[in-house]
Order: sequence, then C-alpha cells, then structure tokens
Amino acid sequence: MAENSKIKTIALWLGRLVLSGTFAFAAVQKISDPTVFATDIAHYRLLPHPLTLLFALYLPWLELICSASILSRRCERSALILTAIMCGIFSAALASAWFRGLDINCGCFGHSTAVSSLPLALARSFTLGCLALILFRLAPKSATTRL
Repeated sequence: MAENSKIKTIALWLGRLVLSGTFAFAAVQKISDPTVFATDIAHYRLLPHPLTLLFALYLPWLELICSASILSRRCERSALILTAIMCGIFSAALASAWFRGLDINCGCFGHSTAVSSLPLALARSFTLGCLALILFRLAPKSATTRL
C-alpha cells in the first residue's frame, strides 16, 4: 500500500512539473516580446485592439504566477482552477480559429516554435486543461496538508 502512495506522489509531482513547466516556458516567451504576442492575439480576430494589448501585457504574467504557485504549492488549488480556465479559453479561441479556417500561429509559445498546427495546439491546450482539473481534484483542500 505504501508503494501505491509513493507512485501517486511521484505521478502528482510529474503532473505538476509538466503543467508548471509548460506554462512557465510559454509565459517567458511571451513576456520577452509582448508586441509579437499582441499580434498573435489580434490574428484570432476575437478581441478589440485595447483588450488585445491588455491580454498581451498581463496574461503571460498570470501564466507565470500560476506556474510558480502550482510548483511551490502556494495557493495551488486557485492556480490550478485559473490554469484550467485559461486552457478552456485558449481551447475555445483555437477551435474558433480552426473552424473559421484561419491560417495563424497559435501564439501559445511566442515565436519559439516556427509553425504551430491549430489542431495540435487545441489538443495540447485541452490536455493541459484536463491535467489541471485532475491535479485540482487530487490537491489537498487544506493549505497545511501536503502530499
């Protein structure tokens, strides 16, 4: 039974590392060049220009804060819910662009990736959102409880 608990603990840490690492990498890429990220957001044609600029400036910082919170386990549950919500919104925007036939870079990782397939980006966003929800479900409800 103790071995099963150890496997669960390792799996949860791996899940946190994957989710946190992915969001941290994406955030740093976008923070380093917010102008490019604003252009990527504008290509979706979903937001007015002022909101596009606000999203480009503040969304990567929210991603980075959530990433740090998940990894450090401070406010973990709140960060996991915010991460799942962001993934849901990203998934809806990606699906919208794909269904409208837009040929755009998803903007998920800035321009660190040369070409990004919208269906692949949608699958990645959906998977990360599911991972966030699974981790939320398994995260301790009390701040004093640790796995």
